[in-house]
Amino acid sequence: MSEYLQWRYLAALSALAVFNALAQPTSPTSHQSSAPAASATTTQASTTPYRSAFENYQPFAEEKVLPWKEANDTVGAIGGWRAYAKEASEEAGTPQASPAGSVDPAAGRVKP
Repeated sequence: MSEYLQWRYLAALSALAVFNALAQPTSPTSHQSSAPAASATTTQASTTPYRSAFENYQPFAEEKVLPWKEANDTVGAIGGWRAYAKEASEEAGTPQASPAGSVDPAAGRVKP
């Protein structure tokens, strides 16, 4: 091992030693004072009933997929993307702007 790598290795070990020393508690009394608080939380947690995260799990069920031509015809019969946009804006509670060119798309823009 080259001398350069040895010095880097020693520097890394000393840095780890410093970080390890800083991570240790500063006095034994600080460690003892946190023990009663930990036992109090353990007692409180044991009275809470266990509830699984998978309690209301529903397995994946594949839906029937329509052929793309039939799906496109359905969207066209409904009114296209504007019908879906109107439906979404009504759910959000915002008023729907007129879809046809009554609004200037360049409004608010400044020419350079």
